[in-house]
Amino acid sequence: MKTVSSPSQLKSPSPRHEKALLFKLFKHLVEREFSDPTQLFEAGLRLLVTQLRVQSAVMIRTIDQEFEAIWWATQGDRPPGPEVLEPHRTFCSRVLDGTTRTLVIRDALADPDCRELPAHRDLPVRAYIGVPLRRSDTFIGVLCAQSSRARAFTRNHVILMNLVGNLLSKAMEIELLKQELHNTREALDLTVSAMQDGALETAATRLPSRGFLEVWLRAYLFLARRRSESMAVAVWTVPVTREVCRHLRKIAEQARGEDLLVDLGREHFALLLPRTDPAGAEIVLDRVRRMLGPLPMGATLWDPQDPADQDDLSIRNALQRASEGLRRCRARDSAGRTEWILPEGAGRSQAQDPPHPRRLRR
Repeated sequence: MKTVSSPSQLKSPSPRHEKALLFKLFKHLVEREFSDPTQLFEAGLRLLVTQLRVQSAVMIRTIDQEFEAIWWATQGDRPPGPEVLEPHRTFCSRVLDGTTRTLVIRDALADPDCRELPAHRDLPVRAYIGVPLRRSDTFIGVLCAQSSRARAFTRNHVILMNLVGNLLSKAMEIELLKQELHNTREALDLTVSAMQDGALETAATRLPSRGFLEVWLRAYLFLARRRSESMAVAVWTVPVTREVCRHLRKIAEQARGEDLLVDLGREHFALLLPRTDPAGAEIVLDRVRRMLGPLPMGATLWDPQDPADQDDLSIRNALQRASEGLRRCRARDSAGRTEWILPEGAGRSQAQDPPHPRRLRR
């Protein structure tokens, strides 16, 4: 009679057999043909999740000393949590600051240097392995695998992590070159648009015009829709005086790089705040009122998970909701207040993607 061992009785593969298996899987990854580089990213990250038995593997890009998760794979295709979407709170900075090639944390709870860091204290990250992604001699990101449980990462796991990191670094470098070409084309589109439509900023306020907004939306919303990132949209009206124009330009100059203040014409203005929930938007709108006075405002969220907004890459529906909120605010004579009209899917989007409060720089 043949007996079957229980899972607890099964022995782990020997280091030699483990190494042979991992090399075989990596060789299969390299030899596969992918029609799209993003398929390579997904396959490589999926390989790490499966073979390292972690809960997530993430490709992170560094931009102006900030971290941005661009691709990820999760165990069981679970929705990404803050340990994926907020890489600045994990151990990423230690990967780039360290002198070793690979950062390996098998149990943050047992490591005095990691125990009180936000990655372990505030996030469910107990085990972590990360390697830097390079473009020539420049760091362009981090590849990491992380788990909420302690993991006995082996030397073969570290080797696999570095192999996948080198492969994805090359692919990411190619994608960055493509992105630079795309940005050049976008700049050309802006130039052509300026020649055809007159100007991308209004003469009176010197703020971006509707023409600029259309080009900006084409560049931004595709990625925002893929990552299910909502965007706060606020509108108001104010007489265009010399003093008001000065304040408007100051607001635009102090805004973060991804925020956009637009002159819609006829004394109408719109402020677009990517990755911002209503609470975070109110912080910015309060600063705007301190410069322009107690204006009534209308606001909404452009929500890529809501049917009304999903395919609306001109945010026409969102602008209509914000304008309706402004109309209601005026009807109630609510100076200094904001009337929010949210899409039906806003709650779902915010639940999956924790809010990223956006603020004006001091």
